[in-house]
Amino acid sequence: MPYARISRKEQIALLINDVETLSPDSGIKAKQINDDQHTCHYDSDIKAKQIIAAIRLRPIGEFNLLIGMLVHPDHRGKGIGHQVLNGIADKLLSNETYLFALPHLVGFYQNHGFSQDIQAPNDIQQLFDKYTSQDKDLVMMGYIQINN
Repeated sequence: MPYARISRKEQIALLINDVETLSPDSGIKAKQINDDQHTCHYDSDIKAKQIIAAIRLRPIGEFNLLIGMLVHPDHRGKGIGHQVLNGIADKLLSNETYLFALPHLVGFYQNHGFSQDIQAPNDIQQLFDKYTSQDKDLVMMGYIQINN
């Protein structure tokens, strides 16, 4: 998860456990809290141990950069990443949403409508160049279709 301070302009989706303790054997009882009916106020009392997954959309000019997607290690391999991306699908805009994927996650993001075959706008390209000049192995991808 990026450790930069979160801007009020950013959109954040959390998948949280409704019960106080997380147990991998108990099954996941979670809710998404970033839709219109479950918007979470910025000073809400969500405890870190309740967070199963998180994702951030940061505005970069008129575009969005999907950053900080994270699934708790105890819950990986259960389709939760797919659930989170499907949950924010209405926030993903074709030719306006980008991400910098780790190489082993390219196929995952392709399953959700992202492609490497894009021409990124200058603001996004400059940010990508900044990150990759720091020896970070990343793949730029852009959202090009609505996932059905």
